[in-house]
Amino acid sequence: SVLQFGVLPATSSFLEPSTLWKIMPLIMMTMSCVLAFPKRVGKELADPTLNMVGAAYAVMKILEFSVRRMLDEMVYVPLDYESRFVGKEVISVLGYRFGKSASSLVLSAITHTLGIGGLRELSYFTTAAAALWLGTAWRLSNFVPTRAEAEEAYKTMKKGS
Repeated sequence: SVLQFGVLPATSSFLEPSTLWKIMPLIMMTMSCVLAFPKRVGKELADPTLNMVGAAYAVMKILEFSVRRMLDEMVYVPLDYESRFVGKEVISVLGYRFGKSASSLVLSAITHTLGIGGLRELSYFTTAAAALWLGTAWRLSNFVPTRAEAEEAYKTMKKGS
């Protein structure tokens, strides 16, 4: 809640939403790299510790529930009624829930087929997924309106109502 009610309002006042969309996967990419490429113990790479995995999971959940949800709402504000409410629900059901289910099935199939079960090997997949997310977010964030564009669209929409 400190992030959601303290840090985010302060940072969002001087950072554009598109920048925040780019920062989120960058943070997760960093966390997954820490898990995938831990320090060496002798000639072997050490497996990530429970504290490292827990910290990465906590960061992911904090980003998901505070930053991403706030950014989702900011994207929908300048849209018309139907796009804002109906489109939002379609994206929520098909995009988020179906995407999570499909990625879980694909990950299960890959790990079963390739016989991968180690934490470090799974961290390689996490790093690859974070890299794909970063590339996609980088490109898609260019379509997110700036604060000034969103305010202008909102004013225009209010005048038309």
